[in-house]
Amino acid sequence: MSVYQRSETYYHWITFRDRDNALYDPSTVSITITNPCGTVKVDSVGMTNDSTGVYYYPYNIPADGVYGEWDVQVVAADVGESSKFKDKFYILPWDAVEQVRELSGITSKKSVSDDAIARIIWESYKEILDLVHELRKNETFLCNPDTGAWIDGTNKVFTVKNPPIADYNGDGVVSGADGTDCDSDITLLWKDADGDCHEGKVTVNESDCGNITLTQSDDSALPSDLKSATVTYHSEWYAFDNRLFRKAVSYLSAYECALRFTELDKATQADLSPSVIKFNAQRKGLWAKYRKVLRLIKKPIVGGAMLPGGK
Repeated sequence: MSVYQRSETYYHWITFRDRDNALYDPSTVSITITNPCGTVKVDSVGMTNDSTGVYYYPYNIPADGVYGEWDVQVVAADVGESSKFKDKFYILPWDAVEQVRELSGITSKKSVSDDAIARIIWESYKEILDLVHELRKNETFLCNPDTGAWIDGTNKVFTVKNPPIADYNGDGVVSGADGTDCDSDITLLWKDADGDCHEGKVTVNESDCGNITLTQSDDSALPSDLKSATVTYHSEWYAFDNRLFRKAVSYLSAYECALRFTELDKATQADLSPSVIKFNAQRKGLWAKYRKVLRLIKKPIVGGAMLPGGK
């Protein structure tokens, strides 16, 4: 299985054989697991020897594990030489592999692996996130909504210009950057009096109205003599619906699978077998269903009108 969800356990198994194809044990076998942010979560830890030549390592995925593609590297060392073996797994908000197989008609795991489908699901997930949210990059923010205070060395509460703040990473919580990982929904960048850049901390108090707490990395207020301060986040449209979002991801993934893993002969449509013609119609149907669902959750296009999240 290549797709996991948070709080599940990922087991990595590996088998070693010598040149005569006989099972054997290397001198040492260690594993390193790195999350999509490039943060090493398991650093060269010895794997368990289950039997001759067979090793495994169980990794308990954190409840806040970063979504996306995780890298796995196993190093097997003998006297004077070592070998590296690379693999990967995916953490997604939900397991859509079987649904995508059913929709696309690609049911054989021998022809198309779960890993290949998981990569397509992740690519579709990221693509649709960008389509249904509005990026607010390096945007200035507004003063304290209760007191009217600005950046004065003591005030920490501000408001974004274009709420609501989206749950862009899809983890069910709108969270701000705290310096621990790369998967936050809103980040802060500020320049001090000398013009040096710093990443600050953001706490989201109320995502719908855009109320946030902004501080330096040590939790102190932003200095009154700073040169600039901006936040980066995504706005969410009120039409956004998580159930429809997941449906759109499944339809797009199934369409991409059908597109990438189906090869047609260079024949005219009249020469195609009825099953191939049916498959082509199914593929077009998947695209049509994807576009229909996307229109329900994507940013509305209203000439001259003001919409939530758009100012």
